Amino acid sequence: MSIHLIRAKYSPEAFKGMLAKPEDRTAAVKAFYEAAGVKLLHLWYSPMSGEIIAITEGTLTQGIPLGIVSMAAGTVTEGSSLELVTMEQLAEGMKAAGALAAKFRPPGK
Repeated sequence: MSIHLIRAKYSPEAFKGMLAKPEDRTAAVKAFYEAAGVKLLHLWYSPMSGEIIAITEGTLTQGIPLGIVSMAAGTVTEGSSLELVTMEQLAEGMKAAGALAAKFRPPGK
């Protein structure tokens, strides 16, 4: 499982719904993510960008249906996902890159 930073921009329809029925959406978002097999670790809202920002644990393919349903329902207009790695994982990647570099032939060489 990977850790992802999710950013999704709320739609005008979503804001209308929030005006009509103000509520903390954390439980609803958590249940939605869990239904897709994704663990919601943190959830925030950015008033400056109108985005929901989440830290999740799951796979990229588990997140695909979440984006499709959110956009199809008119809740969000766009979204992005960034996979995050620990510094330990980065160091492991550096070691693997060092070993792989000896086997790489750049174009024209």
